[in-house]
Amino acid sequence: MTPDQLQLLLNKQFTIPVEIRNDTFANNRPYRQINRLGQTGFTFTGKELLHAIGSKTAALPANNMDDCINSAYLYANILDFDGANFGYKPNLDMDSDLQTNRSNEIGIGIGCLLANKQFNIDWDTLESIKGLGKRFDYRGKKRNRKHAYEFKGTKYRQKQNSQIESGVEKKLEMHARAENYDVELIISTFLGSSDQEPRIILADPPFDGYSGEYNRVSEIVYSFRHLSRLAQFMGNTPLGRTLYLQARKMQEEKNLTKTQLFGNRVIINEADRINTLFENGKLINIHLDGENYIGRWVDSWLPESKNLTKSNEKKSRLNLSKNLEIFQGINLKLYQHMTENQRKDSKTALRFDKNNDKFLNSQYFSTFTDGTIMGYRLKT
Repeated sequence: MTPDQLQLLLNKQFTIPVEIRNDTFANNRPYRQINRLGQTGFTFTGKELLHAIGSKTAALPANNMDDCINSAYLYANILDFDGANFGYKPNLDMDSDLQTNRSNEIGIGIGCLLANKQFNIDWDTLESIKGLGKRFDYRGKKRNRKHAYEFKGTKYRQKQNSQIESGVEKKLEMHARAENYDVELIISTFLGSSDQEPRIILADPPFDGYSGEYNRVSEIVYSFRHLSRLAQFMGNTPLGRTLYLQARKMQEEKNLTKTQLFGNRVIINEADRINTLFENGKLINIHLDGENYIGRWVDSWLPESKNLTKSNEKKSRLNLSKNLEIFQGINLKLYQHMTENQRKDSKTALRFDKNNDKFLNSQYFSTFTDGTIMGYRLKT
Protein backbone atom coordinates (compact mmCIF):
# COMPACT_ATOMS: atom_id res chain seq x y z
CA MET A 1 0.00 0.00 0.00
CA THR A 2 1.23 3.48 -0.89
CA PRO A 3 0.60 6.67 1.15
CA ASP A 4 -1.89 7.82 -1.53
CA GLN A 5 -3.78 4.52 -1.29
CA LEU A 6 -3.85 4.84 2.50
CA GLN A 7 -5.33 8.33 2.20
CA LEU A 8 -8.05 7.11 -0.18
CA LEU A 9 -8.86 4.28 2.22
CA LEU A 10 -9.22 6.59 5.24
CA ASN A 11 -11.46 9.00 3.30
CA LYS A 12 -13.60 6.26 1.80
CA GLN A 13 -17.28 6.63 2.69
CA PHE A 14 -19.24 3.75 4.15
CA THR A 15 -23.03 3.58 4.44
CA ILE A 16 -24.77 1.23 6.88
CA PRO A 17 -28.48 0.50 6.32
CA VAL A 18 -30.71 1.83 9.10
CA GLU A 19 -33.93 0.33 10.41
CA ILE A 20 -36.09 2.73 12.43
CA ARG A 21 -38.60 1.21 14.82
CA ASN A 22 -41.27 3.86 14.18
CA ASP A 23 -43.74 2.33 16.66
CA THR A 24 -41.37 3.16 19.54
CA PHE A 25 -41.44 6.91 18.85
CA ALA A 26 -44.17 9.31 19.97
CA ASN A 27 -46.99 9.31 17.40
CA ASN A 28 -44.89 6.88 15.31
CA ARG A 29 -42.73 9.81 14.22
CA PRO A 30 -38.95 9.61 14.66
CA TYR A 31 -36.92 12.70 15.50
CA ARG A 32 -36.61 14.85 12.38
CA GLN A 33 -32.81 14.54 12.53
CA ILE A 34 -33.00 10.80 11.83
CA ASN A 35 -36.29 10.29 9.98
CA ARG A 36 -34.59 9.96 6.56
CA LEU A 37 -31.92 7.50 7.64
CA GLY A 38 -34.25 4.61 6.89
CA GLN A 39 -34.00 5.58 3.20
CA THR A 40 -30.44 6.89 3.02
CA GLY A 41 -28.60 4.83 5.64
CA PHE A 42 -25.93 6.30 7.91
CA THR A 43 -22.72 7.42 6.19
CA PHE A 44 -19.25 8.04 7.66
CA THR A 45 -15.60 7.73 6.64
CA GLY A 46 -12.99 5.30 7.90
CA LYS A 47 -10.97 8.04 9.58
CA GLU A 48 -14.08 9.35 11.38
CA LEU A 49 -14.82 5.94 12.87
CA LEU A 50 -11.21 5.34 13.93
CA HIS A 51 -11.18 8.73 15.66
CA ALA A 52 -14.49 8.06 17.41
CA ILE A 53 -13.39 4.65 18.68
CA GLY A 54 -9.89 5.80 19.59
CA SER A 55 -10.95 8.86 21.58
CA LYS A 56 -14.27 7.74 23.05
CA THR A 57 -13.27 4.24 24.22
CA ALA A 58 -9.99 5.32 25.86
CA ALA A 59 -10.40 3.93 29.37
CA LEU A 60 -10.31 6.26 32.38
CA PRO A 61 -7.06 5.37 34.21
CA ALA A 62 -7.14 3.37 37.44
CA ASN A 63 -3.65 4.67 38.30
CA ASN A 64 -0.93 6.83 36.79
CA MET A 65 0.51 3.91 34.78
CA ASP A 66 -2.76 2.50 33.45
CA ASP A 67 -2.29 3.14 29.73
CA CYS A 68 -5.31 2.62 27.51
CA ILE A 69 -5.54 0.12 24.67
CA ASN A 70 -4.78 1.70 21.28
CA SER A 71 -8.20 0.96 19.83
CA ALA A 72 -7.79 3.01 16.65
CA TYR A 73 -4.70 1.02 15.69
CA LEU A 74 -6.52 -2.24 16.39
CA TYR A 75 -9.53 -1.35 14.25
CA ALA A 76 -7.38 -0.04 11.41
CA ASN A 77 -6.15 -3.63 11.19
CA ILE A 78 -9.21 -5.79 11.88
CA LEU A 79 -11.85 -3.91 9.83
CA ASP A 80 -12.16 -4.72 6.15
CA PHE A 81 -12.18 -1.37 4.36
CA ASP A 82 -12.29 -2.99 0.91
CA GLY A 83 -14.90 -5.72 1.41
CA ALA A 84 -18.30 -6.06 -0.25
CA ASN A 85 -19.76 -4.62 2.97
CA PHE A 86 -18.21 -2.65 5.81
CA GLY A 87 -17.29 -5.17 8.52
CA TYR A 88 -14.56 -7.26 10.08
CA LYS A 89 -12.00 -9.01 7.91
CA PRO A 90 -13.16 -12.52 7.00
CA ASN A 91 -11.72 -15.43 9.03
CA LEU A 92 -10.57 -13.06 11.78
CA ASP A 93 -9.33 -15.08 14.77
CA MET A 94 -10.77 -13.50 17.94
CA ASP A 95 -11.97 -15.37 21.01
CA SER A 96 -15.43 -14.65 22.48
CA ASP A 97 -14.18 -12.31 25.25
CA LEU A 98 -12.19 -10.25 22.81
CA GLN A 99 -15.11 -10.16 20.37
CA THR A 100 -17.52 -8.89 23.04
CA ASN A 101 -15.25 -5.94 23.84
CA ARG A 102 -14.86 -5.13 20.16
CA SER A 103 -18.62 -5.16 19.54
CA ASN A 104 -19.12 -2.76 22.46
CA GLU A 105 -16.48 -0.42 21.05
CA ILE A 106 -18.07 -0.50 17.59
CA GLY A 107 -21.41 0.35 19.22
CA ILE A 108 -19.86 3.33 21.02
CA GLY A 109 -18.00 4.56 17.94
CA ILE A 110 -21.01 4.36 15.60
CA GLY A 111 -23.32 5.76 18.30
CA CYS A 112 -21.12 8.78 19.01
CA LEU A 113 -20.76 9.49 15.29
CA LEU A 114 -24.51 9.31 14.75
CA ALA A 115 -25.24 11.59 17.71
CA ASN A 116 -22.64 14.09 16.49
CA LYS A 117 -23.55 14.02 12.81
CA GLN A 118 -27.35 13.83 13.05
CA PHE A 119 -28.04 15.80 16.22
CA ASN A 120 -24.96 18.05 16.07
CA ILE A 121 -24.08 17.11 19.66
CA ASP A 122 -20.89 18.80 20.84
CA TRP A 123 -18.18 16.12 20.85
CA ASP A 124 -16.80 17.12 24.24
CA THR A 125 -20.22 16.63 25.90
CA LEU A 126 -20.56 13.02 24.69
CA GLU A 127 -19.45 11.07 27.73
CA SER A 128 -20.39 7.82 29.45
CA ILE A 129 -22.91 8.28 32.24
CA LYS A 130 -21.62 7.62 35.74
CA GLY A 131 -23.59 5.92 38.50
CA LEU A 132 -25.24 2.62 39.34
CA GLY A 133 -28.54 1.01 38.36
CA LYS A 134 -30.06 0.48 34.94
CA ARG A 135 -29.37 3.57 32.91
CA PHE A 136 -28.37 4.64 29.43
CA ASP A 137 -24.70 4.57 28.42
CA TYR A 138 -24.02 8.09 27.16
CA ARG A 139 -25.22 11.62 27.55
CA GLY A 140 -24.73 14.67 25.36
CA LYS A 141 -25.83 18.28 25.11
CA LYS A 142 -26.51 20.89 22.45
CA ARG A 143 -27.37 24.30 23.82
CA ASN A 144 -30.10 23.60 26.39
CA ARG A 145 -31.29 20.30 24.92
CA LYS A 146 -30.40 17.20 26.93
CA HIS A 147 -29.75 13.89 25.19
CA ALA A 148 -29.43 10.32 26.49
CA TYR A 149 -28.19 7.42 24.36
CA GLU A 150 -27.95 3.68 24.72
CA PHE A 151 -25.13 2.45 22.46
CA LYS A 152 -25.13 -1.26 21.66
CA GLY A 153 -22.97 -3.34 19.33
CA THR A 154 -23.05 -6.99 18.30
CA LYS A 155 -21.52 -9.38 15.78
CA TYR A 156 -24.78 -11.34 15.68
CA ARG A 157 -27.71 -9.82 13.81
CA GLN A 158 -30.31 -11.78 15.82
CA LYS A 159 -29.12 -10.18 19.07
CA GLN A 160 -30.28 -6.71 18.08
CA ASN A 161 -33.87 -7.32 19.15
CA SER A 162 -32.76 -8.29 22.67
CA GLN A 163 -30.54 -5.20 22.78
CA ILE A 164 -33.55 -3.02 22.01
CA GLU A 165 -35.56 -4.83 24.69
CA SER A 166 -32.72 -4.26 27.20
CA GLY A 167 -32.83 -0.55 26.37
CA VAL A 168 -36.58 -0.54 26.97
CA GLU A 169 -36.03 -2.07 30.43
CA LYS A 170 -33.53 0.62 31.27
CA LYS A 171 -35.96 3.33 30.20
CA LEU A 172 -38.71 1.85 32.35
CA GLU A 173 -36.44 1.80 35.40
CA MET A 174 -35.36 5.39 34.81
CA HIS A 175 -39.01 6.31 34.34
CA ALA A 176 -39.68 4.88 37.82
CA ARG A 177 -37.04 7.27 39.18
CA ALA A 178 -38.89 10.24 37.63
CA GLU A 179 -35.98 11.44 35.50
CA ASN A 180 -36.18 13.37 32.20
CA TYR A 181 -34.47 14.04 28.81
CA ASP A 182 -35.26 15.92 25.59
CA VAL A 183 -33.98 13.13 23.32
CA GLU A 184 -33.73 9.45 24.28
CA LEU A 185 -32.40 7.09 21.63
CA ILE A 186 -31.32 3.44 21.50
CA ILE A 187 -28.71 2.77 18.79
CA SER A 188 -27.93 -0.88 18.09
CA THR A 189 -25.20 -1.66 15.53
CA PHE A 190 -24.71 -5.06 13.94
CA LEU A 191 -21.29 -5.45 12.32
CA GLY A 192 -20.27 -8.87 11.14
CA SER A 193 -17.64 -9.95 8.65
CA SER A 194 -17.49 -8.02 5.39
CA ASP A 195 -19.49 -10.71 3.55
CA GLN A 196 -22.53 -9.79 5.70
CA GLU A 197 -24.63 -6.64 5.37
CA PRO A 198 -24.33 -4.46 8.52
CA ARG A 199 -27.37 -2.83 10.14
CA ILE A 200 -28.21 -0.06 12.58
CA ILE A 201 -31.52 -0.13 14.50
CA LEU A 202 -32.89 3.07 16.09
CA ALA A 203 -35.62 3.00 18.74
CA ASP A 204 -37.09 5.37 21.31
CA PRO A 205 -39.48 3.81 23.85
CA PRO A 206 -41.02 6.47 26.13
CA PHE A 207 -39.48 7.25 29.52
CA ASP A 208 -38.42 10.09 31.79
CA GLY A 209 -34.65 10.47 32.23
CA TYR A 210 -32.16 11.74 34.78
CA SER A 211 -32.55 15.03 36.58
CA GLY A 212 -29.03 15.50 37.91
CA GLU A 213 -26.86 14.99 34.84
CA TYR A 214 -27.04 18.51 33.40
CA ASN A 215 -26.45 20.91 36.26
CA ARG A 216 -23.28 23.01 36.54
CA VAL A 217 -21.45 20.48 38.69
CA SER A 218 -22.20 17.59 36.33
CA GLU A 219 -21.09 19.61 33.29
CA ILE A 220 -17.70 20.19 34.95
CA VAL A 221 -17.43 16.54 36.05
CA TYR A 222 -18.07 15.30 32.52
CA SER A 223 -15.64 17.86 31.10
CA PHE A 224 -12.88 16.47 33.35
CA ARG A 225 -13.76 12.91 32.29
CA HIS A 226 -13.66 13.88 28.61
CA LEU A 227 -10.24 15.50 29.06
CA SER A 228 -8.99 12.46 30.96
CA ARG A 229 -9.84 10.27 27.97
CA LEU A 230 -8.04 12.68 25.63
CA ALA A 231 -4.94 12.49 27.83
CA GLN A 232 -5.14 8.70 27.62
CA PHE A 233 -5.66 8.94 23.86
CA MET A 234 -2.50 11.01 23.42
CA GLY A 235 -0.44 8.73 25.71
CA ASN A 236 -0.14 10.91 28.83
CA THR A 237 -1.51 8.59 31.52
CA PRO A 238 -0.26 10.62 34.54
CA LEU A 239 -2.17 13.64 33.23
CA GLY A 240 -5.18 11.44 32.48
CA ARG A 241 -5.17 10.17 36.05
CA THR A 242 -4.91 13.73 37.39
CA LEU A 243 -7.95 14.83 35.39
CA TYR A 244 -9.95 11.76 36.36
CA LEU A 245 -9.21 12.35 40.06
CA GLN A 246 -10.43 15.92 39.62
CA ALA A 247 -13.67 14.62 38.10
CA ARG A 248 -14.20 12.48 41.18
CA LYS A 249 -13.25 15.35 43.50
CA MET A 250 -15.70 17.71 41.79
CA GLN A 251 -18.44 15.13 42.10
CA GLU A 252 -17.77 14.79 45.83
CA GLU A 253 -17.05 18.42 46.78
CA LYS A 254 -19.20 20.23 44.20
CA ASN A 255 -16.74 23.09 44.45
CA LEU A 256 -14.56 24.04 41.46
CA THR A 257 -12.04 26.08 43.48
CA LYS A 258 -11.34 23.18 45.84
CA THR A 259 -11.16 20.81 42.87
CA GLN A 260 -8.60 22.98 41.09
CA LEU A 261 -6.46 23.35 44.23
CA PHE A 262 -6.58 19.57 44.57
CA GLY A 263 -5.60 19.21 40.90
CA ASN A 264 -2.65 21.58 41.36
CA ARG A 265 -1.29 19.35 44.12
CA VAL A 266 -1.74 16.18 42.07
CA ILE A 267 -0.15 17.58 38.91
CA ILE A 268 2.93 18.65 40.90
CA ASN A 269 3.34 15.06 42.11
CA GLU A 270 3.00 13.80 38.53
CA ALA A 271 5.34 16.40 36.96
CA ASP A 272 8.40 14.13 36.85
CA ARG A 273 6.47 11.28 35.22
CA ILE A 274 5.02 13.64 32.62
CA ASN A 275 8.44 15.18 31.88
CA THR A 276 9.90 11.70 31.45
CA LEU A 277 7.39 10.97 28.68
CA PHE A 278 8.86 13.88 26.70
CA GLU A 279 12.47 13.15 27.62
CA ASN A 280 12.33 9.55 26.41
CA GLY A 281 10.52 10.51 23.21
CA LYS A 282 7.21 8.82 23.95
CA LEU A 283 5.49 12.19 23.60
CA ILE A 284 6.60 14.48 20.77
CA ASN A 285 5.64 17.81 19.21
CA ILE A 286 4.45 18.06 15.60
CA HIS A 287 4.10 21.39 13.78
CA LEU A 288 1.52 21.57 10.99
CA ASP A 289 0.25 24.65 9.16
CA GLY A 290 1.04 27.05 11.98
CA GLU A 291 -0.33 24.81 14.75
CA ASN A 292 1.50 22.61 17.26
CA TYR A 293 0.28 19.22 18.45
CA ILE A 294 1.46 16.94 21.26
CA GLY A 295 1.12 13.17 20.97
CA ARG A 296 2.74 9.84 20.17
CA TRP A 297 3.11 7.31 17.35
CA VAL A 298 1.78 3.83 18.06
CA ASP A 299 2.45 0.60 16.17
CA SER A 300 0.63 -1.89 18.40
CA TRP A 301 -2.76 -2.13 20.08
CA LEU A 302 -1.59 -3.36 23.49
CA PRO A 303 0.49 -0.77 25.40
CA GLU A 304 3.75 -1.82 27.02
CA SER A 305 2.27 -1.37 30.50
CA LYS A 306 -0.29 -4.14 29.90
CA ASN A 307 1.60 -7.21 31.11
CA LEU A 308 0.53 -10.27 29.19
CA THR A 309 -1.15 -13.02 31.14
CA LYS A 310 -2.32 -16.40 29.93
CA SER A 311 -5.83 -15.02 29.51
CA ASN A 312 -4.83 -12.18 27.18
CA GLU A 313 -1.79 -13.77 25.55
CA LYS A 314 -3.95 -15.03 22.70
CA LYS A 315 -5.45 -11.59 22.24
CA SER A 316 -2.01 -10.11 21.61
CA ARG A 317 -1.36 -12.49 18.74
CA LEU A 318 -3.88 -11.02 16.34
CA ASN A 319 -2.36 -10.91 12.88
CA LEU A 320 -1.91 -7.14 12.71
CA SER A 321 0.04 -5.19 10.13
CA LYS A 322 3.59 -4.26 11.06
CA ASN A 323 3.76 -1.55 8.39
CA LEU A 324 1.23 0.95 9.76
CA GLU A 325 1.86 3.55 12.46
CA ILE A 326 -0.80 5.87 13.86
CA PHE A 327 -0.24 9.23 15.55
CA GLN A 328 -2.67 10.19 18.32
CA GLY A 329 -2.40 13.66 19.80
CA ILE A 330 -4.07 16.94 20.71
CA ASN A 331 -3.64 20.61 19.88
CA LEU A 332 -1.01 22.36 22.03
CA LYS A 333 -3.56 24.99 23.10
CA LEU A 334 -5.82 22.25 24.43
CA TYR A 335 -2.88 20.55 26.14
CA GLN A 336 -1.98 23.80 27.89
CA HIS A 337 -5.60 24.18 28.97
CA MET A 338 -5.48 20.70 30.48
CA THR A 339 -2.16 21.12 32.27
CA GLU A 340 -2.79 24.65 33.54
CA ASN A 341 -5.90 23.37 35.32
CA GLN A 342 -8.24 26.15 34.22
CA ARG A 343 -11.94 25.57 33.60
CA LYS A 344 -13.22 29.14 33.22
CA ASP A 345 -13.31 29.08 29.42
CA SER A 346 -13.75 25.40 28.66
CA LYS A 347 -16.39 25.98 26.00
CA THR A 348 -13.88 27.85 23.83
CA ALA A 349 -10.89 25.71 24.76
CA LEU A 350 -12.61 22.42 23.94
CA ARG A 351 -14.05 23.38 20.52
CA PHE A 352 -11.93 23.79 17.41
CA ASP A 353 -12.53 24.62 13.76
CA LYS A 354 -13.90 22.09 11.29
CA ASN A 355 -12.03 18.89 10.51
CA ASN A 356 -9.05 19.31 8.20
CA ASP A 357 -6.56 17.09 6.41
CA LYS A 358 -2.88 17.93 6.58
CA PHE A 359 0.23 16.42 4.98
CA LEU A 360 3.85 16.27 6.13
CA ASN A 361 6.57 14.22 4.44
CA SER A 362 4.24 11.49 3.10
CA GLN A 363 2.44 11.38 6.44
CA TYR A 364 -1.32 11.92 6.40
CA PHE A 365 -2.94 13.82 9.29
CA SER A 366 -6.56 14.60 10.15
CA THR A 367 -7.57 17.18 12.76
CA PHE A 368 -10.95 17.08 14.50
CA THR A 369 -13.26 19.62 16.13
CA ASP A 370 -12.47 18.32 19.64
CA GLY A 371 -8.83 19.43 19.27
CA THR A 372 -7.47 15.95 18.56
CA ILE A 373 -5.27 14.90 15.65
CA MET A 374 -4.61 11.51 14.10
CA GLY A 375 -1.79 10.76 11.70
CA TYR A 376 -0.99 7.75 9.52
CA ARG A 377 2.25 6.63 7.96
CA LEU A 378 3.62 3.48 6.39
CA LYS A 379 6.96 2.08 7.50
CA THR A 380 9.46 1.77 4.68
